[in-house]
This record gives sequence, structure tokens and C-alpha cells, in this order.
Amino acid sequence: MKNWGRAQDIKEWWTMENSTWYHGGDKRWLPDKIRWQRIIGPEDSEDLIFGIAELDPGEYHLLHYHEDASECYYVLEGRAWFRVDDEVIDGTPGTGIMMRPKAKHAILNDSDEKVVFFFAFPKPSYETELVETTKPDMGL
Repeated sequence: MKNWGRAQDIKEWWTMENSTWYHGGDKRWLPDKIRWQRIIGPEDSEDLIFGIAELDPGEYHLLHYHEDASECYYVLEGRAWFRVDDEVIDGTPGTGIMMRPKAKHAILNDSDEKVVFFFAFPKPSYETELVETTKPDMGL
């Protein structure tokens, strides 16, 4: 497991070469451009996944939910809209967002800067169900 002293150390380590585009082999996820990297993964912990993710301006993370796991986000830099069920949250640095199991959630970065955030799950594996395959509607 890596040992980090501060969030900036993680951001300096994290490069595009270390990141992943998520689609899990399901081509319906291809419009989703979230890039992420686990910092603590199943190989490190039996009860936690923790990582860093980013979305460039104009990109989005499709509406989905996790049947059997909570998830949380903590915004480090940038700005984006986060939808959790029917609530829309203006995510800016310092914003924490919690999604319970089965809560439908999506992210839309309609700003002119990249959004970077931590994510975490309280278990090393979980089921993800895709709800919509188009740009999330934030009702803005």
C-alpha cells in the first residue's frame, strides 16, 4: 500500500498513465469519460476502496447505482454538478457527498475546469447498475 502525506502527493503521483476509463466491458458505458485510480483497492483492504477521479470540462459520469454498497465523494478541485436521486448538488472544493446503496447518482462537469475528487466504497467489491446511457439531466 502506498503511504501518502497529503492530497497534493496523490495528485502529483496520479497521471493519465495511472488512470482507468470505466466501462467494465459493457459498451453502454463508452460515453462515460470519468478517469479514476484506486489508491486503496481490494489487494490492500478487505473492507475499503478509496481513490481519486477526474472529469474534464463537458464530460460526465452516467447515471447509475450500486445495489449493495454506499459510495462517497469529496471534491478536491474544480466544480461539477452531482445528482443523487432527485437532489442536485453544486460540487466545489470541500463538498462531501454520500450515496446510500441503490441511490441513483451521476456527475456533470459543465464548468470550464477539470473537477478532481476522492471516492470511497466500504467494501472491496460491489455491483454497479447503469440507469441511463446519455448525458445526465441535472434539471438546471
